[in-house]
Amino acid sequence: MFVKLSIIIVNYNSKKVLRDSLNSIKGCNFPFNYEVFIIDNCSTEKINDLELEYRNYTFIYNDKNIGFAAANNIGIHLAKGKYILLLNPDTIVNTGSFQPLIDYLESHEDVGVVGPKIFNAAGDIERSTHSFPSLIKEFFHANEFFKSFLGYNNRLIGLLKNFMGIKSLESYWDHNSLREVDHVTGACMMVKREVIEKIGLLDEAFFLYNEEVEWSLRIKKGGYKSLFVPDSSIIHLFGHSTKQKVQKQTVNNLLVERYRGMFYFFQKHYGQFRLFLLRVVVFQGFILRLFFKYIRIIFYPLEKKEIFYLRQILKLTFNNNFDWRKN
Repeated sequence: MFVKLSIIIVNYNSKKVLRDSLNSIKGCNFPFNYEVFIIDNCSTEKINDLELEYRNYTFIYNDKNIGFAAANNIGIHLAKGKYILLLNPDTIVNTGSFQPLIDYLESHEDVGVVGPKIFNAAGDIERSTHSFPSLIKEFFHANEFFKSFLGYNNRLIGLLKNFMGIKSLESYWDHNSLREVDHVTGACMMVKREVIEKIGLLDEAFFLYNEEVEWSLRIKKGGYKSLFVPDSSIIHLFGHSTKQKVQKQTVNNLLVERYRGMFYFFQKHYGQFRLFLLRVVVFQGFILRLFFKYIRIIFYPLEKKEIFYLRQILKLTFNNNFDWRKN
C-alpha cells in the first residue's frame, strides 16, 4: 500500500495531551493513506493502554530517554511515507491541517521542508519560524535584561527589522503570508523523504533543542528551501496562554540542554572563531545572572537551587565536546 504521509510523535510524560492529539488525527479522515508512529522515550507515565484505543498506530518504547533527535530517527527509519511529519504530542490537528503542506511540497521541487501556522490554546499566533542562530540572538538570550525589548509587537524591533534588515529578527512578522524562512519549528515540520535520503537523519548528538535547526541548515545547504505555509494550521496546547505549571527544575534542565545544543551547532557549522565568541557572550551573560542571583537569594533563599544550573551553563563555555551522549 502506498503511504503518502508518515506522522512521527515523540512522547515523554505527555499522556493526556498525546491522547488529545491522537484523537484529533484519528478524527480527521484524511483523503490519503497515512501512518502514525508514537516513540515513547521511557516515560514514567505509561501509555501502553493507548495501544488499545489506536490499534492502527505503531507504538515503540525506548528503555531509556535517548533524546528527541534519536527518537525521531527511529520513526523515520520505519516510515514508508513519501512525506515525513515530525509532530509534537501537545498539538491538535484537523482535516485541513496537512493537505496544503503536501500540495506545496508536491508542486515545488526546490522545497524540502514546510511548516504550518500555529495557534496557541487561546487562539493567538505562535511564532513558529526563525532565523538560524547568530551571535546577536545569543547575546539577547544570555542577557535577560534585554528580553523586555524583544516583544513580537515591539515598535523598536519592527524598525530594526524593516530598516536595518537584521536577519536575526525573522520571527517578527504577522505569519499571514507564504514565506521562505531559515527554519520552521520542530513542533510540526513536514519533510520530503527524498530530502532525508540525500541530507541524512537528525543529528543525535543533540538531546533536545536545536536539532531541527541544524537539520534545516543541512537541508538548505543541500539546495532545498524551507517554507511557511499559512493555509495550513494546527493548535499547540502548551502555548504561553495555557499557564501550564512547569517545575523550575525541569525548565532549568532544558535551559542547560538548549545551550549545550547551541554550542554544538556553532562548533559544527560556524567554526572555532565564532564558537569562541559565543563562549564569551554566554559567559558574560550568565556570570551577570549568577551575580544577581547571589544577591537575590539573600531575600529569597529558596532560589538557591537555581545557582547549580547557572553554573552548569557557565561550565559549558569551557567544554570542547558538546555531544550530550558523552557528557
